[in-house]
Amino acid sequence: MHLRAAVINDLSGLGRCSLSADIAVLAAMGIEACPLPTAVLTAQTGYEGYRSVSFASHMEAYRCHWHALGIKFAGILSGYLVSPEAARQTAEFVDTFHHPGVTYLCDPVLGDQGRVYDGFTDASIKSMRGLAEKADILTPNLTEFCLLTGTEMDAMMKEEATDKDALFAALIQKAAAFSQADLVITGIPIKNKKSGRDICNLIISKGRIYPVTFPHLGGSYSGTGDLFAAVLLAARLHKEGLVPSVNKAGQFIAKGITAAQKEHTPSNAGIDYEPFLPLLRSSKEDDHDSAYA
Repeated sequence: MHLRAAVINDLSGLGRCSLSADIAVLAAMGIEACPLPTAVLTAQTGYEGYRSVSFASHMEAYRCHWHALGIKFAGILSGYLVSPEAARQTAEFVDTFHHPGVTYLCDPVLGDQGRVYDGFTDASIKSMRGLAEKADILTPNLTEFCLLTGTEMDAMMKEEATDKDALFAALIQKAAAFSQADLVITGIPIKNKKSGRDICNLIISKGRIYPVTFPHLGGSYSGTGDLFAAVLLAARLHKEGLVPSVNKAGQFIAKGITAAQKEHTPSNAGIDYEPFLPLLRSSKEDDHDSAYA
């Protein structure tokens, strides 16, 4: 069965992220990627002196043309939205193409490590919250989750460092705001008595939690959120279970980070994921009858 996904993200010339990462992953997993740029950048925003041109004024033309052609999608993925106007255009796109049976994954790019990314305003957060309310799958990191839910960030970060159970309980309570979605809060550091620290991608779905943990490898690399979201959406479109899909995405990221560390790849350049793309192909043994098993 031919699967097609609309990918709404920026196009960065350097950084192994955004549309270049999304397209590579979806293609590797047998899905046609239809890119809709939100902005064009010389390099991802971690590079000093990058240049950016907003594409928000052109997004309506994509939506109208694709709609006139009768194009249908199995999935929609949205990521970096350069402005509230880009978010508004994305909402229009979702309203046009998000029919029953279409999976919309919102990766709400807003910030990380307790701070909002440069250029994002209260209006940006409000518009992203509106998109999150439309999502079937939502993949914020802990900072973005706090921004979307209006949670006091310092208190949440303190719980993150001291009490995993209290943190999870607080996250479940706040997650009620997005009960329509399968929520995956990514990159949560968790203390481990043996190794010191793990990284948890916490699934919250229908009021239940499913922690998916990996050893903490260190470093912070461009594009890992984009890669994670793309793998997760593609796996779900192939009807793979939610937990195995999150696990597949996490394992893929871990392999890329390990390779990047071995090659001493600068963090702004992203992880060395390309050699591992063939491992993403869906197989019968990866499929699960249960949505969560």
